[in-house]
Parts: sequence; C-alpha cells; structure tokens
Amino acid sequence: MGWAEFQLVPNQYNDECKKIDESILQLLRERKVLANGKRLTPPQEIRQEWAEKYGIDEAELGWFLHTLNSEIRPVFPDEHGELIGVLPIMKTTVLDGFTYTLTHAMQHKNLSIVHVEIKSGLTDYEDIGMLRPHLMLEIKSSQEHHVRKSGARGSERKISLQFMVSPALPDQLDSVGFSLTPYAAPRELPPLEYVLDKEVHFG
Repeated sequence: MGWAEFQLVPNQYNDECKKIDESILQLLRERKVLANGKRLTPPQEIRQEWAEKYGIDEAELGWFLHTLNSEIRPVFPDEHGELIGVLPIMKTTVLDGFTYTLTHAMQHKNLSIVHVEIKSGLTDYEDIGMLRPHLMLEIKSSQEHHVRKSGARGSERKISLQFMVSPALPDQLDSVGFSLTPYAAPRELPPLEYVLDKEVHFG
C-alpha cells in the first residue's frame, strides 16, 4: 500500500449509541436555551457527588462542565494594554500539606494577570515528583469575569500559575471571591511508557 492511500478506520457505531448521542445533543440544546448566554456552574459539593456517583475524575468533570459554557465564547483582548499597576491580593489557604497563595494581579488596561503560588509543605526527604496542578481559577463577583490559564512553571516543591482575567479586576476586592476548582482536559490515551524494573547485574 502506498503512503498516500487511506484505510477505513473501524467504526462499530450502532443504533443504541445513536440513541444516546441524540439524547445528549437534545440535553445540550435544552441547557443552552436555559442558560441564555449566562455562565452556569454547579457548586463544589455537587461536582464531588457526581464525580463519585459516575466514576469520573473530578478534574475531568470540572473541565467538561466548563466546556458546557463554551457557547458564551468569551472574547479576550488581543493586547493586554498598558500596565497600570500591581494589585496586591495575598490570600492564603493550606490544604493537605500544600500552601496556596493568591499573591497579586498585574493590572493592565484591558485585563488582569492573576498570580498563584503553590508550595509543598513536605519535608526535604519526601519526594512526590513534579507538581501537576489540575486547577482553574474561579471568580465570584457582581461583574462577570472570564478566566483562562496563561502560564505555569515550577518544580517538585513549588509551582507558579498565571490566569488571564477579562475584564480587569476592580481596584477594591472587598466583594470579590476567589477559588481554585478541579479542571483538567481528559487524555484520550495514557502516555506511552516502558518500565525498567528488573534486577541488573554487572559482571
């Protein structure tokens, strides 16, 4: 077979799957009408309940529920705009041995860049590998804000996350709430790996 020839991909689609798919599409349409362009996200306790009930990873469930609001299609400015200043936030929470700190936001004319620091409280001799945060920043305010990840860097004990927020945060944060919620796009296939775990002798 030549390199330019195509083979049909095996497809075992059937009437039962078709019925389920049509039901999903119908429900998605009903939800879109009900939302009427507004962002609707269930609270944490409901997400946790559903994750356990349906055997879905909570971070993947968070990603899926987030995509249901994708019809809103938030428009982020092409340019950050002039840097206006730095907005201190300094909100800290400790959970399961990790310290989460919302440090500050870089305030631009068109949007904000919110910075989050995550540090491990483990002792020096404990090794958990690289930190991989499956998290999304959520903002509760009278003004609707759209958020997307804009950067991440770190090591096995500390990681920094950046989130783009549009429109920009207000200078006064008294009525603004922040939280991090589970969020991770599901991977269709696990990463390919070969485990070396046999005893090796050198003669």
